[in-house]
This record gives sequence, structure tokens and C-alpha cells, in this order.
Amino acid sequence: INSLDSLKSSVWAAILLVILVVWFFLRQMAPSVIIALTIPFSLLISFIYLFLAHRTINIISLTSLAIASGMVVDNAIVVVDNVYRHMEKGQRQVEAAIYGTSEMFLSIAASTLTTVVVFVPMLFITGVTGIMFKELAVIIIVTLMASLFTAATFTPMLCSKWLKLRLGKKGIFGIFYDTSERTFKSIEELYANSLAWCLRHKKLVLSGFSLIFGASLFLIPFIGNEFSPEEDSGDLRINVELTMGTRVEETDKLARVLEGIFQKEVPEVVYFYVRSGNVAGIGRSLGQSAGTHIVACGLKLVSKTERKRSVNEVAQSLRKRINNLPGVVKTDVTTGNPIGRLVSGMGGKAVQVEIIGNSFEDTDKFALEVKSMMEKVQGTVDVSVSRELKRPELKIQVDRQKAANLGLNMQTIASTLKSYIEGSTATKYREKGETYDIYVRLEESSRSKIEDIENLYVVSPFTKKQIKFANFASIQEAQGPVSITRQNRERVVKVECNTYGRSTGKVVEDIKKELKNLAMPSDMMVNFGGDAEEQRKAFKDLALLLIIGVILVYMVMAAQFESLLDPFIVMFSVPFTFTGVFVAFFITNTTLSIISFLGMVMLMGIVVNNAIVLISYINILRARGLNIMDAVTQSGKDRLRPVLMTTITTLAGLLPLALSRGEGSE
Repeated sequence: INSLDSLKSSVWAAILLVILVVWFFLRQMAPSVIIALTIPFSLLISFIYLFLAHRTINIISLTSLAIASGMVVDNAIVVVDNVYRHMEKGQRQVEAAIYGTSEMFLSIAASTLTTVVVFVPMLFITGVTGIMFKELAVIIIVTLMASLFTAATFTPMLCSKWLKLRLGKKGIFGIFYDTSERTFKSIEELYANSLAWCLRHKKLVLSGFSLIFGASLFLIPFIGNEFSPEEDSGDLRINVELTMGTRVEETDKLARVLEGIFQKEVPEVVYFYVRSGNVAGIGRSLGQSAGTHIVACGLKLVSKTERKRSVNEVAQSLRKRINNLPGVVKTDVTTGNPIGRLVSGMGGKAVQVEIIGNSFEDTDKFALEVKSMMEKVQGTVDVSVSRELKRPELKIQVDRQKAANLGLNMQTIASTLKSYIEGSTATKYREKGETYDIYVRLEESSRSKIEDIENLYVVSPFTKKQIKFANFASIQEAQGPVSITRQNRERVVKVECNTYGRSTGKVVEDIKKELKNLAMPSDMMVNFGGDAEEQRKAFKDLALLLIIGVILVYMVMAAQFESLLDPFIVMFSVPFTFTGVFVAFFITNTTLSIISFLGMVMLMGIVVNNAIVLISYINILRARGLNIMDAVTQSGKDRLRPVLMTTITTLAGLLPLALSRGEGSE
């Protein structure tokens, strides 16, 4: 709920910023209102879609609307600007609206379609990425097509009624308008002169931009990567293990110590729980361990806006404190929403090295080597082996030949021993319509030592004689696994860890390098699971999506321009998209995740829009008889203001999302 409230505020802030940017450039009420009205009408169509498709307002749909709010005005800006230019040339309102819109319709249709076609392949992505982004893709497609429809019909209609040429006004606002207009005109003249200089020095410009693009590629090794940014929801879960077989009374003493640590050292906590030993409904169903030697804890912190420390910083301080407690064998501290990880199918820790092999001894030995190696990798915490510590047990070895000679079979021996040790239902007791099991077994004093079990008797079903266990079985103490995990019918043991202060992708890269230095038996196999596996699948899908998006954008432009050369020129906007992305990642310390990767895919359709409008207008001026140099400079001068407006409104729509620090902002 808090995340949705924070996102709603971002949406409203984005819409307000977009309107302010439009007014700042136009400084007139009528055209500003005409363009601003595009936002509610376009978003209204999106809500109609949500209603008809039985969709809900959630984080994904609200994010889609926030992203689209800065983009829906682009078409209207181009139309209004061109209509106004026609009116400045002496055309009446209705004529200017008709000819100004028809002149720009193909270019705004192409720029909209280039953005839309990038989102279409998202509808066919499977897995976790598809679940997360299909709805986002649909809503943005619907909203952008609605904005095109609005800009081609509703906007010119309003222009024909409301748009008027500005006449000279006196007063403070008149002075402001005249001064700002002279500033804009001087910027346009400066740009035209700069553009003319660039056209006269083509080799220098091309070399300079190529150098900038090449230099940005050197930033790639410094950019971290992970599956998804972790949300600071204020949830902490801690599992602390003592030596296997520790009595629950001793475990409970540790639980009391942990309670004191939470109360004293975590002032941000709202509430917490501490459970020791086996608890019904808690444990393996949530991917946790269970036993009398385990303490399970959970903490809920106040909202991230009300505390100075992040949930990861709190987790790290507790991790250090708990590891120094006497008797603690293993500590596991995890953050984030546990239900969310289970729903997405990513239970367990962030990094998981899966060791597949049949031999318990060999896989356990190699797992310990991997664990020792992972502990030395920078950024790893809570390194552990999934196969739990071996539990003490009594191993009863039956001599089958002796047992058969005495008239015993394995079923009789096993069922008798189960009744002695674990117990069995002897009969049932009924009272007032209720039935109760009467459960019987030996007293603890008669089954606590090896000698007690050796002296137990089994009745032969054939001879009806009582036979001691010692006569046909040997009993000895041993250790065995608590559980055996299999994957694709193969035994698997996982060496897992969480990360702190470093991206998951960089940690995985270092682990892969170190694994090559370990001698692994030939009958074993190593895979990576957890976030690393999901990240590999998602990045593969998104990389394919990126390539398909670029191809589709080129095809749309080729159809619109009826040329293969013009869209090829436009596509030169794409490489410098990555320059901006890499620089932004490096400066803001942002990681490459499925969220930021999706942003890169979206940019493939967005960054070409300005170039499309520019090339389209250059072609119009060429058709009117201007030579190539004059057409380029005049087009750049005339289109500078709408290009700046469309770019800055898109940025303004995204700015509240980028600066948000509320819950769910990650």
C-alpha cells in the first residue's frame, strides 16, 4: 500500500512537471492547455482498457502511466508547434490546423510506432520477466496509440478554436514573454550556426563523436549487474543454528540473548519474533531449516523514510553481532519480502552454486572447498552449505540370514521397532461422538541406550517366540543426512551466499573465476542457481528483445520514409543511447538489472523520435526546392524548440520516479 501511495504521488508530480515544461516553452495559456489536455484524454483510454481487460491498478500499471505521462504530449507538441507556424505565415485557424496536422502526421505516426514496436515483442516473453512486464508493455502501447489518436483529431480541433497569434502585451508578463522569446530565438540562431559549422567539418565531428562512444565502452567493466534491485521493505529474517542435537532448552537460552540484542541494538524495529526449536507450520515449507538446534527470528523495521539505516545496513550489523556469540555454528540473515521470492520461484539465497554428484563424501568435501573459496570473495556474506550438518543416529544392521532362520522378516522387525521407539496407535477411545487415538510406546528409560534396544524382543509370526534384537542385529552409533535434495533425479548440494556492498553479478563473476582453480572430480557437475540463473535467462530474453526492437524500428522507418538510407541515418542515434546509459550507470552507481535493461530496450524506440521529426522536415524542405545544406540548417532551427520540448517533457515525466525515495522506489 505504501509503495502504491508513493507511486501515485510520482504520477501526479510527473503530470504537473510536464504541464509546467510545456508552459515554460510556449508561455501562452491556450497552446499550453491544448497540449496539457492530451494527458488526461490519453490516460483515460488506458483506464478504459484496464476496466475492459479486468486489470487492476498496481505498481506495474502505475509505473506504466508515469512513464507514458511524459511521452503522450510529444505528438501534440509537434502538431501545435507546426499549426502555430502556419498561422504565423498568414493562414487562418482552420486551414492552419488542417495543413499543419497533415504535414506532421506521418512523422508523428512513425515516431509513435517506433516506440510501440519496441514494446510489442514484450508480450511474448515468458518466465518471471514476462510476468512482470507484459502488463507494462500493453498499457504503454494503448496509451501511446491513444496519444496519437488524440494528437491527430482532438488537438487540431482545439487549435482551430482556441489557438491565436500572440499580440504585443504590456506589463510584467509581456516583458517576460518578449525577453524569453528573444532568448529562444538567439538559441535557435546559435544552434543553426553551430549546425552549419558541423556540416563544414564533417570529419572532425564524426571523429569526435566516435571517440566519445568508444570511451564510454571502457566504463562497462565498472558497471555492476544483478537480477533485480532489492526493495527495502523493512523485513529481516534470521536463522541461527547451534550444534546438531542441541537440546531445545539450550537453544531457548540463545533465543533470549537474541531478543536482548534486537531490543538494544535495533531502535528502528517495530516488532520482532523469536522461535526456538521445532514449530508447527514453520520451517521447510518456507525453505528454512527446522530442528531443536535452530532459532528462527523475524524483524519488521519502520518505513525507510523514517530511519537513517537501510535494511541491509541493519542486517550487516546484526550479522556481525550474532556470529560472535558462543556456540553459533551458522547464521543466515536475509532481507526483502519472503513471499515475493517464493512467488517468483527464487527461494533461497541470492547466489547458489549447485554441486551435482552421487557420492555424499565427495560432494560434501568439494562443497566445503567451494564454501572456503566463496568466503574469500569480496561481497559475500552468510556463506553456507545447504546439506545440513549430519545428525547423530543409531544404525541397526540386520543379519537377514539369521533373521530368516529365526522366522523373522524385515517388515516385522521394522514395525516392532517403530512401535517401541516412535509409538503406534493401539486402539481408539470414543466419547460424546469424538474419537481419540490411544498412542503407546516404551518409556524413555527403556529406550535411551544402545543396550536397551539390544535387549528388546521381537515376536516371530511363525514360531510365536520372543527373540532379542542382539541375536540377529548389530547396533552402532553413526551420523546421517537430515534430508537428501535431488535435482533432475540427481543428488545435489548447494553452496549459497548473500551479497553485501557489491552487485550479485560481479560476485558471481569472481566465483566463476575461482571455481576454475579448484580440482573437481570428473563425476561431478557444477551449475549456478538462484538469482544468477534467473538473471541469465532474463538478460538473454531482453538482449533478444533489444535486437528485435532495433530491427522493427528500422522497418517502421523504412516503410514511412520509403527509403533504406533515411532510416539508416536515424539509426545513428542508437549507439549514443548506450553512451548516455553507461555514463549514467557509472555516475549514479546503478546496476544493470532487468529493470534498467528494460529501460534500455524502451530507449530504442524513444531516441529515434527526434531524428524522425528532423529527417521528415528536411525531406519536406528539400521537396520545396532548398539545397541540402540550407534544408538541414533551416530544419534544425525550426524543429529545435519542439525537439527540446518533447525531450524535456519525457525527462520531466520520468524525473519523479528517478528521484523518489519512498517505499518501492528501488
